[in-house]
Amino acid sequence: MWFAFPLLLVTVPFAHLTPEATAAFDHYVVRAEEMMNSDPVRDPQLAGGQTRIQAKDEARNVNTPGAMIQDWVGTMFIPGATLGQVRAVLEDYAEYKSFYQPKVIESQQLAHSGDEYDVLLRLYEKHILTIVLNTTYHIRYEMPDSKHLIVTSRSTHIGEVKDPGKSTTEEVAQGSDSGFLWRLNSYWRFEAADGGVYARCEAISLSRDVPPGMGWMLKGFLESLPKDSMVNTLRGTRAAVSGLQ
Repeated sequence: MWFAFPLLLVTVPFAHLTPEATAAFDHYVVRAEEMMNSDPVRDPQLAGGQTRIQAKDEARNVNTPGAMIQDWVGTMFIPGATLGQVRAVLEDYAEYKSFYQPKVIESQQLAHSGDEYDVLLRLYEKHILTIVLNTTYHIRYEMPDSKHLIVTSRSTHIGEVKDPGKSTTEEVAQGSDSGFLWRLNSYWRFEAADGGVYARCEAISLSRDVPPGMGWMLKGFLESLPKDSMVNTLRGTRAAVSGLQ
């Protein structure tokens, strides 16, 4: 559900989020959300404990000036789990830094009203340089019936920490950041069936495009990060839910 984007090279230039890229992301999200409601969650082929992760090609075909949209879907089955246990884990925001370590180094619930939450997650990655992102999300829970749970998370702020060694609150000015993550929406769909819970997580992100002349260095790196993060999210969620059984 949560993404940390490391900086590979000291010489990567700053990136700028354009209004056109933001509009393209928003438009894609609207269409993707419409499609989600028709996608099945239950998949008996995963009942043996397998996990399936795949990218949606539609995102790659969007014209996003100076940026790229990625849309990844991960599905799994948690045997013996209940929707109550799943919800208890997902609502335990203070423990996200344990569930999803080492990618999440701080997690806090900022506000709560009914089925809606505001949450802070501080994301961490180290590869030559240490990159820390302060990210906040607005999250909503819905239970259409006793067998289904829907959790929708939309980023409300993503800021790159200026000097993680000195402070985790001072952020780089907008337009002077690395651009490895500008937007992140995550959508969980759960269905109780077959003696457990099927889970489907879709994460839609907006990040910088590959800088000119650096494609051979960064293209594969930028494209692999969402998949790696999805693996970590599914693994951490399943382990935390299984720990309640």
